[in-house]
Amino acid sequence: MKERMLKLHFTLIFPCTLALFFLANSYDGPLYDSSAYTECKEHPEDPLYNGGNLQDYRNCCISDPSIPSFMINNLSTAFYTLSAKQGCWSFLKGGFVLDSPSKSSILYFKDNGKSTNVSVASASLQPFSEEQWRLNQQAIINREHKRFVTVHVSNLHGERLVGASITIQQIYKDFPIGSAIAATIIGNLPYQSWFLKRFNAAVFENELKWYATEPEPGKINYTLADQMLEFVRANQITTRGHNIFWEDMDYTPAWVKKLEGPDLQQAVNSRITSLMNRFREEFIHWDVSNEMLHFNFYEQRLGPNATLDFFKTAHQADPLATLFMNEFNVVETCNDGNSTVDDYVRRLRELKAGGVTMDGIGLEGHFSVPNPPLIRAILDKLGTLGLPIWLTEVDISHTIDKQTQGVYLEQVLREGYSHQSVKGLMLWTALHPEGKCYQMCLTDNNFQNLPAGEIVDKLLKEWQTGIVEGCKENPEKALYKGGILKDNVLQEVPRGSFEHSPAFLLHNLPGATIYSFSIWVKIKGADSTLIRASLTSENENYSCIGSVIASSGCWSFLKGGFTLLSPSKLSTLYFQNSRGNVDIELSSASLLPFTNDEWKTDQQSKIKSVRTSSAIPFCFAIQRLRKRAATIHVSDEYGNRLQGAEITLQQVSKDFPLGSAISKNILGNLPYQEWFVKRFNAAVFENELKWSATEPKPGKLNYTIPDKLLDFVRSNKLIARGHNIFWEAPSYTPSWVLNLTGSDLEQAVNSRIASLMDKYKGEFIHWDVSNEMLHYGFYEDKLGPNATLSFFETAHQADPLATLFMNEFNVVETCNDVNSSVDSYIAKLRGLQLGGIVMDGIGLEGHFTVPNPSLIRATLDKLATLGLPIWLTEIDISNTLDKQTQATYLEVVLREGFSHPSVKGIILWTALNPYGCYRMCLTDNNFQNLPAGDVVDRLLKEWQTEEIQGDTDKYGSYSFSGFLGEYNVHVVFKNKTTNSTFSLSQSDETKHINIKL
Repeated sequence: MKERMLKLHFTLIFPCTLALFFLANSYDGPLYDSSAYTECKEHPEDPLYNGGNLQDYRNCCISDPSIPSFMINNLSTAFYTLSAKQGCWSFLKGGFVLDSPSKSSILYFKDNGKSTNVSVASASLQPFSEEQWRLNQQAIINREHKRFVTVHVSNLHGERLVGASITIQQIYKDFPIGSAIAATIIGNLPYQSWFLKRFNAAVFENELKWYATEPEPGKINYTLADQMLEFVRANQITTRGHNIFWEDMDYTPAWVKKLEGPDLQQAVNSRITSLMNRFREEFIHWDVSNEMLHFNFYEQRLGPNATLDFFKTAHQADPLATLFMNEFNVVETCNDGNSTVDDYVRRLRELKAGGVTMDGIGLEGHFSVPNPPLIRAILDKLGTLGLPIWLTEVDISHTIDKQTQGVYLEQVLREGYSHQSVKGLMLWTALHPEGKCYQMCLTDNNFQNLPAGEIVDKLLKEWQTGIVEGCKENPEKALYKGGILKDNVLQEVPRGSFEHSPAFLLHNLPGATIYSFSIWVKIKGADSTLIRASLTSENENYSCIGSVIASSGCWSFLKGGFTLLSPSKLSTLYFQNSRGNVDIELSSASLLPFTNDEWKTDQQSKIKSVRTSSAIPFCFAIQRLRKRAATIHVSDEYGNRLQGAEITLQQVSKDFPLGSAISKNILGNLPYQEWFVKRFNAAVFENELKWSATEPKPGKLNYTIPDKLLDFVRSNKLIARGHNIFWEAPSYTPSWVLNLTGSDLEQAVNSRIASLMDKYKGEFIHWDVSNEMLHYGFYEDKLGPNATLSFFETAHQADPLATLFMNEFNVVETCNDVNSSVDSYIAKLRGLQLGGIVMDGIGLEGHFTVPNPSLIRATLDKLATLGLPIWLTEIDISNTLDKQTQATYLEVVLREGFSHPSVKGIILWTALNPYGCYRMCLTDNNFQNLPAGDVVDRLLKEWQTEEIQGDTDKYGSYSFSGFLGEYNVHVVFKNKTTNSTFSLSQSDETKHINIKL
């Protein structure tokens, strides 16, 4: 007799309607335990909730002694959970709804096999009131889908304003919530308007399925799919690709059903290649295999490895595609013996073990009566795989009345949105003529909401940010527990023209050390002002080691640092501002020393596996930054893994953009071109796209030089930034534009945007829309305070897919420039976003004299809180320094940029001209490296995977960690050789590459 050990976890819940928003500190109810296990264990784990209501219960009371059971008395209408193990000791987790009180309930466990003896251990039953269940949901929503934000308001002089009324309007959402659409949406403007008002994601209901795109062999027709794709593209809707293969024979093209062997194999390979080549990178996901737990048409015809081959072929056709399985009755119920959660987990693991790239888990979600605790328990168990989960086809059965459909839909959507592993929700509610949908509609044919539509609108509104007011009431705890300032007491010291300044007296600081400094600041005597931290020692003086725009009545965070070259017996770290009558209050100060080796070690650890840094680091996340683990699997033509195959790997391109400015001097200059292309994968035109260059006289447009430069970057597969549309400095504005005012100037700037962006639509990865506007204000002075906002809006309309940047100097270089403090930049960026513009990136020029690495890192940390990609756009070192020192300082800057998680690209401002360079050259006119060029070459080599050689192990595998980018791999086994290519993109998951000999 086979004995199976069970550990069961169930949840009983009453349908809840109460909406609560925060898990308060005073909450004393049970916290939901999301623990789950998918492996078989030798011993059971301890029971969840210490057993809950089952901690003192023993098995009882079913007449068949082989069926374990619990008699539970006086259950109220509430949420419950119960846990148990199966197999060796396997974990079962689920739940149920108790609609009315029960004086006596029996909970029992049974296997379909009559000869199976069931044992249980570590059972747990935990009640939740409906209010407690909803509070637990909201706590997860607050953690996973919301973020704290502080808005600083200042006047034109940068002075903070108290009492300003704040209105915040969320204009888009990060979490994808969408619906299926059908061909009926094409040309149907009322339907399109209704859809776009609500959703940011879509999936084509049937139009990509094989029977729709190839109803007869070789008669491929993507017309409807193309038209639907134009709709989602035009409205910036993210879209899933559904599906490549549907395992159900009823939905397989009739002509495919007749195929077998090589004919069927050829047909499925052609299907994948045709579909994925045509729509490469158009869809965020592809459902490769649909409903394969229930149906197996292809594996019956092509063998048990058919699905494995589908995933591999799909991955080869588009290596960057995100590949999903998609299945029904996994999350909807646990009554379907074909699609238990353990079956799904096992199948996913088998595919991954076979070497396929599996990026996501699709759960269809066609519910009749949803069981919320069971939904949550299944999501917990699938969540242990570490893959993103999407609910892909959510609806409620049409056998249920429309009002109840709405009630049940709300339960499902709340469970999905509040689970940490769910990354998107798709409704299966495509509207067809006469108001028909597959199971459930959200609206009628007149686009008046049905009850389910009302629920969707209610939740979309609830899950969108409304009005927020106020500032940070209390300071956070000190970083590093205060470091060497832990026991240091503030002093009052005389300081120049100021009566007194709060200060720290620092004794016996070691030299050759980098110091990271942070503190919380509040002021009295003014609404707001710029506070600078400064340092003096016997041998060195720093007028600014960090700054913040501090306010009265709230706490602001200052982060910076300094480097001491020589030891100091006594240093003074003090604070000052431009107003002598302002009192400065300080809290949570921290100063932590790093040796140069420690600082570099920290940089290197971030390159390999990093913490996402934050200016207020109360939580950290581990993520891959510049490298990724990969495993190459080598097998013969029959799929047998080969031990001892010789592997040679060579990185042929890099994912991280590192480049330089170029000018017209590179045109026709073959030695310069060869020197440049050998090193860089990115470029920016130094002056050739600026307005003064392309239209020196009104209407006399001349793009000849930038066209030729663009030919050069195109032909060498370089990416290029568009710099710039407008330069706010009057001295760099075309002379004829300086004399324009009012409507004439407005017409000229609109013409500039249209001409430039229409001509180069899709050619440049970025556009610097507004250059150096913290320092200059020509256009806003002439056209009003909303001029920049209008520039971004017009640029976005001219090219909706363009990536738009601001670009500024003296933000990361120093904190001495009152015009461009990091807080001023953040305020301007947020102000533009609040105005509704599309702001995709932050440009930091980086024209350094003496770089301060701790200040650079602190500034990047603070800007990173905006969640936008940061580019260092014009890096150089002052020509007042000798070339060797330039090189030393350049390395400091490049290492800080490359090692920061939010920096997505670096451009050097080193275009070589006949007269030299703007401030710093990498090479002389004979293309012999200068010291700065040697530094660049050394770092480029350090940040590239060197050629790797090795042999596969007994499993036919070879593993390595490489910098992100494209690779060539050469494989030799006995008398057979093959060459292949693959790419490493950013991911926490190991990349698997399968090669057949």
